[in-house]
Amino acid sequence: MIQSKEEGLLLSVENLGERLFSLKIYFPPISKKALPGNFCHLRVDKSYSPLLRRAFSIHRVEKEKNSFELLFKVVGPGTKILSEKKAGEKIDLLAPLGNSFSLPGKGENAVLVAGGMGIAPLFYLVNSLLEKEVAPQKISLFFGVKKKDEYLLINEIVSTGIRLHLATEDGSSGYKGMITDLFFQELKARRLKTNRTKFFSCGPNPMLKKISEISRKFNLDCQISLENHMPCGIGACMGCVVRTVKGYKRVCKDGPVFDAREVIID
Repeated sequence: MIQSKEEGLLLSVENLGERLFSLKIYFPPISKKALPGNFCHLRVDKSYSPLLRRAFSIHRVEKEKNSFELLFKVVGPGTKILSEKKAGEKIDLLAPLGNSFSLPGKGENAVLVAGGMGIAPLFYLVNSLLEKEVAPQKISLFFGVKKKDEYLLINEIVSTGIRLHLATEDGSSGYKGMITDLFFQELKARRLKTNRTKFFSCGPNPMLKKISEISRKFNLDCQISLENHMPCGIGACMGCVVRTVKGYKRVCKDGPVFDAREVIID
């Protein structure tokens, strides 16, 4: 992927609750080149603390407005700084980076499995599929969180008309338990087509480990987007390697999208 390292203009910082935030950034080069699965590497502050950039999946692109959006959760000093930024500030970024999802062919189905913040790249993928005139009934999304207050973009997702399966660990909405358990049950009961279907997933590593195991068991054509820490973002530091059946791969350079059947998550 061609990369651009410049300054974008921060259009908005929105608090979505539960330490969740969205950034909207005006930057025409990224808006025109970004694909579902690509990520953005941000320098969170002009000082050297924190020193390293932060990687975020591109969540939404508005080509007509030359802008794109990122979702993130405040988990440390870097994301705390980002959450306190104001509209009108310039932001140093490196993007679009990484590979992208391979989209379904004509007549194929798409099944997506998201856990928590893993909804970010998958929401972009859903919109891209709909823009390519994939019928909503051919798209299924499994979306799991710990409790219903953590659901993001749920109203927008419902409005698309795609098939939606929800799960919460505490049982406050939808299926009670892990989204991977619900996904496995649907596969086992043959309520999900596996032929002429592409599967996609993003979420925390324990969830993706389960998705990889399920993909191998059912031989699913499944792509997963990994969320490893990426110190450099361009493949130089080897700080984000993942083990695969073909050896170690760099998540930032060889991914972040991989065949779920090939990734070995410890």
